[in-house]
Amino acid sequence: MAVYACSDMHGCLHFYNEIKKMLNPEDQVFFLGDAGDRGPHPWECIRTILRDPQWIYIKGNHEQMLIDCLRDQEELEYVTYNHARLLSQNGGDATFNEAMADPEWQGVRRQLEKLPTWAEYQNSARERILLSHAGFTPWIMENNELRVPIDRELIWNRDHFFDGWPDDEICDNMIIVHGHTPNIYLTSHYLPWQFKGEEIEPGAIWYEDGRKVDIDSGAFFSGYFTLLDLDTWDEHVFETEIAEDN
Repeated sequence: MAVYACSDMHGCLHFYNEIKKMLNPEDQVFFLGDAGDRGPHPWECIRTILRDPQWIYIKGNHEQMLIDCLRDQEELEYVTYNHARLLSQNGGDATFNEAMADPEWQGVRRQLEKLPTWAEYQNSARERILLSHAGFTPWIMENNELRVPIDRELIWNRDHFFDGWPDDEICDNMIIVHGHTPNIYLTSHYLPWQFKGEEIEPGAIWYEDGRKVDIDSGAFFSGYFTLLDLDTWDEHVFETEIAEDN
């Protein structure tokens, strides 16, 4: 049995199909959110991953933006301006329109609302792997319990890039796996200084002395998608021609 993680498919359903070809029936995939918006098959991507028992679906910020709009539509029969604007600014118009054409959209909205915002997996090396959409810094309370951020931080936050790794031996065996931030953004002025000016290669980007890893390859604009094996740390990087989807 292999256990994988991937994130930020953004409507690029062909990457899901490529991954399914390589999976054995007993394998599992942690999908770390942002299935819809931006790419060519946003609503189908969401529905496909929701239906697949091999895939453990973690909520991302794009799921939350869609949930807010769908809830408005169901409860108010219109979408409030702030929710509509935020979804539209983030490439979600097609996702919402496709949802409205689906007679089962209300049930899908309820499924999305119930998605977890983080998960934990202990791999074969007994490393404690914490998975969320945006990533976070683990903090240990006085009773040695892990403090997990609130849901909004788990799906939106980028401030954790500046936290540093906690000086606590309990955290020495932890690894944070996340998406949310396309790897190319790691060279920008407001994200980790160690990547400034570097050319980011397709695939996972490890930082914080190997304690955190970003697996968002910017699939909808880069043409790359990363699948990370959580036991071996092997990477499977899938590639497609962007022109095929536009």
